[in-house]
Amino acid sequence: MQVNHIEHKPFQWIHTSGAFSSRCDLDVYMIRERTAIAVATERENDAASGMSISNGADILATIVMQKYRLGPNGVIWIEHYPEKRMGKNSIYKMDEIYQRVRFGLKGNRFISPQWEKLDNEGTRAFINALRADRGSVLPRLG
Repeated sequence: MQVNHIEHKPFQWIHTSGAFSSRCDLDVYMIRERTAIAVATERENDAASGMSISNGADILATIVMQKYRLGPNGVIWIEHYPEKRMGKNSIYKMDEIYQRVRFGLKGNRFISPQWEKLDNEGTRAFINALRADRGSVLPRLG
C-alpha cells in the first residue's frame, strides 16, 4: 500500500467563532483514495497554541475532511499528547497519550467527539510504519 504523508507543522486553524486562532502539529497519511489517518499533536511548548486539540477535535477533523475532500468515513482521527513535565523543577510528569476520536455528523461537519485511549507503544509503532511505508502490509489500528 502506498502512503502519502503530508506534514503541517505547525498547522494553524481558526475556531468557528472566528475569535482566535490555534496551532497544533498535524500529520495526514493518505492510505487510500479518499481515506486518511490524521494525527494531531498538541504543541505543549508553544505559548500561542490556543485551544487544545481535544477541545477543537471536531473543528480540526472537519477541516481535514473538507480540505482533502474525504467522506465522513474517510477520516480516522488520532490525538497525541507528548509526555510533559510540569511544576516547579518539572517534578510532575504527564505520560504520553494517544486517543482515537470518533465523531457524529451534522450536515458536512463532525460533532460530538468520543475518545478511546489507545496503546501508546502499538500506536507509535503503527505511526512509524506509516512514515516508513514501502508497500508493506500495515497492522490494523484499534
